Amino acid sequence: MSWWRDILRQSVFMCFFIIPIPIGAYTIHSGSSAVVAMVSYVFLSLVIPVAYVGCQDASFGPQGGRIRRWVMALMWFIVFAAIGAFTAFMGVYWKAAPFWEWPTIGRDVVFIAGMYGEISLTMLLAFVVSQLLPGRKEVK
Repeated sequence: MSWWRDILRQSVFMCFFIIPIPIGAYTIHSGSSAVVAMVSYVFLSLVIPVAYVGCQDASFGPQGGRIRRWVMALMWFIVFAAIGAFTAFMGVYWKAAPFWEWPTIGRDVVFIAGMYGEISLTMLLAFVVSQLLPGRKEVK
């Protein structure tokens, strides 16, 4: 299996541990539920992938390529900064989008897809950067 397909597949399994808590917190719909959902997602989306790529079994593709922990954390920060910048500049359009008139289940599906996309993008970028760096790249 190619490295990118392997990363996308393993991202699905990681998301089983990352996504349910924020979605559960968000569906409560109390005043602070969105804040709790965001904080829990930010924490889990950093900690779980960084812990995972540090495991000996975390290798990708037929050559067993690895992701370095510090690269994973750096890519996580860069992706979140890009999302934050996009949100800051496009906030007026985002708030006026008809998306907010969708039923709750529709919005939840979009948020779940977005969270999976963010985790997958971070992992893919971290793998590419890790492979460009000198040093050990595969499992022996």
